[in-house]
Amino acid sequence: MKPLLCLLLLATTSWADDSATLETLLAKGGVVTIPAGDYHLDGIKPLPLASNMTVFAHGARFILPDTLPEKARVVLFSGADISHFTWHGGEFVGHVFDPAQNENLWEPNANTKGIEITTKEAGGTHDVLFREVKSNGMAGAVIGVHGLIGKKESEVMAYTERVAVESCTLLRSGKFMWDYGYLWQIMTFPESYESWEVERAKKYFRTDLVREVTFSVDLVKFDNTNRPLVVSETDEPKEAITFMGSHLPKNIVRGRQYFVIESTPDHVKIAEQPKGAALQFEGEASGSLAFNISGTYLGAYAPTGSGPGKGAFDIVGAKDVRVTGCQLSALGDTMHIQRCHNVIFANNHIIGSRMGAFFLAEYCQNATITGNLVDGTNGSRVISVEKSCTDVTMTGNTFRNGGRGAWINQPVNFIMTGNIFVNNTTKNETDMRRGRIAYRTAKPGEFPELYFTIYEPDATYGPVIVRDNIFVLGDSAPAEAVTFAPNGHDLQFSGNTFQNKATTIVVDPTCKNALIENNQGATTISRPVDFNHGRR
Repeated sequence: MKPLLCLLLLATTSWADDSATLETLLAKGGVVTIPAGDYHLDGIKPLPLASNMTVFAHGARFILPDTLPEKARVVLFSGADISHFTWHGGEFVGHVFDPAQNENLWEPNANTKGIEITTKEAGGTHDVLFREVKSNGMAGAVIGVHGLIGKKESEVMAYTERVAVESCTLLRSGKFMWDYGYLWQIMTFPESYESWEVERAKKYFRTDLVREVTFSVDLVKFDNTNRPLVVSETDEPKEAITFMGSHLPKNIVRGRQYFVIESTPDHVKIAEQPKGAALQFEGEASGSLAFNISGTYLGAYAPTGSGPGKGAFDIVGAKDVRVTGCQLSALGDTMHIQRCHNVIFANNHIIGSRMGAFFLAEYCQNATITGNLVDGTNGSRVISVEKSCTDVTMTGNTFRNGGRGAWINQPVNFIMTGNIFVNNTTKNETDMRRGRIAYRTAKPGEFPELYFTIYEPDATYGPVIVRDNIFVLGDSAPAEAVTFAPNGHDLQFSGNTFQNKATTIVVDPTCKNALIENNQGATTISRPVDFNHGRR
């Protein structure tokens, strides 16, 4: 549904709206007090914020509509090029989609933001403070502060400066995400789920990438003229296929990846590897074929048509960022800091995350993460320090119950000392509700507890210091709990303690100046590691 049509539907739906009352209050500027009480807002037009304004909203609740159309886009308060702005208190209340519930009031791709501040020119936005803001059920970032982002992935044309988020309680808030492979898994193994879960998966899955097929000798037969499958040249997910159904040939593993080695308008032939030997099927059979695993598994982590605004707060392109004393949870990524310089994330409590728990995204510089308690509750990665983050220190934190371990991607000057890690590989579990089947093997995942990768095949990373941490490994932690990708340099991994099971630290032989020693409960081996491992 087009955004304009969404707005028309919102405008014609009857509910109380208190936007005019709040707009009158905000128009006064300066110190604005929003009296305690409930304010129903439709969000059709954001209420304007201005520079040199202090808003006191303690006891005020900003309540969104009980129903929203598909692809709804709502921003309650917004401003551009704002300086010396402070917002105290207030609670934002909505109905973010929750896959654990049979019935939901909002669609999964609804997008509702609380306060959105943007930057149009250098020096336009600075000295912004949010304190004691609350939320429950927002389907987008409650607090969003953005610099002016350039066309290149790492480019920031104009930074926001001096942004602080203090003592906020933002619960079940942020862009909803399905999680990698969630819908695919229900579609592939429907017998493990309730009937209403299967019907909902059918509604939201990429069915445009599914074909009904029959099997005969070595042919997979179907109409291959609409978006035809082509011969797989590599083992990349976009060239892989998987099969669904209860009547597949005996030698086809449901959910395992296969590759096309011959393609015609009415059939394909498949193999276990690109350009491998054609499989011969055992008897007549039928089922469904899902192609382009990049789309049906990896790319389906977010609903089709969903909007931006990851996390309970979303800070992008900012300098001098401080997040302290907050409690956060989300039905997607819990928080999002990207392309920011001089970041302090301290003394916060993440109490639940459907996807990534702590999320320091691409191209951040000079970040200190200290004194935090992060409980992923079967989220995705308990830590993500993504593309080319520089000068990052993580010390004195507890990270527990994450799904896919801790992922550090091509760092420069990275220090991780004195932290506690507890059971951060729950996505490896066999329980179909907690674990996730890997499409490469059709078996539960094998994510390490901690893994270093590079996103550019010939890139380097380092120096890295990981010292004096405690790893309490879960029952589903793999034999290789820590892995170092190729081309690392100046690596120190020492004095760490591994509990519950014996484990292995794997270091790619191309790594230079690697000092891996005195890690209680772990042995070290040198063998090749895929540069991009742990991402699939």
